[in-house]
Amino acid sequence: MALRSISAGGALLALALTACSGGQPDAGGAPASTQTEAAPAPVETAAPEALPSAEATPEAAPTAVPSAAVEAAAKTAAAPIPATVPAKPAAPEVVKVAAVTAAPPAAFGRCAVCHTADKGGEDKIGPNLYGVYGKAAGKGSYAFSEEFKSAGLVLNEATLHKWLENPRALVPGNRMSFPGIKDPAKRQEIIDYLKQQS
Repeated sequence: MALRSISAGGALLALALTACSGGQPDAGGAPASTQTEAAPAPVETAAPEALPSAEATPEAAPTAVPSAAVEAAAKTAAAPIPATVPAKPAAPEVVKVAAVTAAPPAAFGRCAVCHTADKGGEDKIGPNLYGVYGKAAGKGSYAFSEEFKSAGLVLNEATLHKWLENPRALVPGNRMSFPGIKDPAKRQEIIDYLKQQS
């Protein structure tokens, strides 16, 4: 066992020796021993920092904590930690942009002689073609022939290709006097334009 300082006093030395030898001190403070021994000379020991010992280091006395502080600490420890909720980002501003009407392709020039394709546009020799794509043929305010109205056509891509290629072959007896467009690429340009007009 390491001692802090043997030269600190006889009482401390006596207690230490008693603890090591298992003897009990007598009434005068000297240890009782079965053997007669000379008192040992003081021994130099290392500084307490160099030889730490749990037995030689006195425990610090606990300090009293006020009960109010204990209760406050218990409440803080038991309280749930609020989750950080990120702020909701502001909604982006909606900017309305005017619809841009696609310019008709050059191939539509042959159709424009008899038809318009503007929203609310007037009927000419033929009906206004705005919004006809995907709809039943022969509907609206225009005076369609009975043959065209009773044909039961839906103006989808396949039907329009046949119609634009040869209207008289698709609906015999209709009033459209148009020889047709033989180039499938030009017909497709017209169909794509009509798709945008709905």
